[in-house]
Amino acid sequence: MAAGSKLLFGWLPTLNVAQRLGRWLAVAMTYAVAVELIVYFFNLPKWTAGQEVAAGLWVVLGMLVVFRNNAANDRWWEARRLWGQLINDSRNLALKAKAHAAAPAAEHSELAELLVEFANALRLHLRGIARDPEDAPCPMLHPPGAVAARIHALLDRWNRSGALHHTIRALDDHARGLMDVCGACERIRSSPLPSSYRALLRSALALYVLFAPWSVALETRWWGVPILFVGLGFLFGIEVTAEEIEEPFGDGKDDLPLESFCTTIETFVQRALAPGQADDSR
Repeated sequence: MAAGSKLLFGWLPTLNVAQRLGRWLAVAMTYAVAVELIVYFFNLPKWTAGQEVAAGLWVVLGMLVVFRNNAANDRWWEARRLWGQLINDSRNLALKAKAHAAAPAAEHSELAELLVEFANALRLHLRGIARDPEDAPCPMLHPPGAVAARIHALLDRWNRSGALHHTIRALDDHARGLMDVCGACERIRSSPLPSSYRALLRSALALYVLFAPWSVALETRWWGVPILFVGLGFLFGIEVTAEEIEEPFGDGKDDLPLESFCTTIETFVQRALAPGQADDSR
């Protein structure tokens, strides 16, 4: 049943996007209908050059919208690749620790807990959610950094005790990768689209919304209203969707499923570093 619903309705925008799109379309189409009524009651003459001017504005607006949409998608996909890298580094660190670290099972379990803790700390950090100090692994202003420090301390303890048999580099590369992912995600979060470009795009969109109904009403009369509805719907839809996905670390349906990524890491590392796992895999 769930699969069928997803097949039937999966192409629809999310509720947040649909609500915002509906509000903008309602305002724009109210204005468009008002223009049509003015043209009808005052019997204004046709403006043959109106379609050409509207087409010119459409081209300029289309270029701005395409650039904005591409920029938002690039941010979303870069964030997705970074979390994929975090999953891979966590998995490799767990597997190599199990294979190379002659450490007690309790310390292997400690590493598993720290890797899961790092993923969850990064998830909350990117969403700007402050953690309960009693639950935090270390009293530090940067929770992911605190967990990463404990991971490095554990690996250093293994290296100094001889448990790694001089293979610290095999683990250090993946441990360092955790904070590399954190820093790159922070860069995405703290570097939104420039406000000047955003203002330019919205100004162009507003001009088109103000001008297009007059061009359509004077040229095609009431027949142009459905066409205008479809065109403005796609324009507003692209803009609203771009706003939604350019910040990919939220908890909306269009954002990255960070909880699922954390669960993936937790399931793998706990199994990989479970006592006797190395023996069972032989």
